[in-house]
Amino acid sequence: MLSILEYLCINAIKTPVTKYHLITKVPGIKQQRKDRISDIMLTLEKQGLISSIKTSDSTFYHVTDKGSEAYSRWVKGFLNFTRSAYGLEDTNGGLR
Repeated sequence: MLSILEYLCINAIKTPVTKYHLITKVPGIKQQRKDRISDIMLTLEKQGLISSIKTSDSTFYHVTDKGSEAYSRWVKGFLNFTRSAYGLEDTNGGLR
């Protein structure tokens, strides 16, 4: 969940992306079932951290101001701490 928020904050700040895009681009979630990703997206949206734009073809997601603030305030630090604890040093300013 936090990796998705991170991806939206770093790589998709100006351009909304689809769930398919997230599944193929966010490391570590490629093995997740699509229904689980849908649940995560719904949870993030209910919390006001992301918003969705529904079109006739697909649904696009982008981070909200609240999501950007949460990422800057605590998510970024938590993910960096976790990656460091597991020896996954972050050299790219975000996702590995």
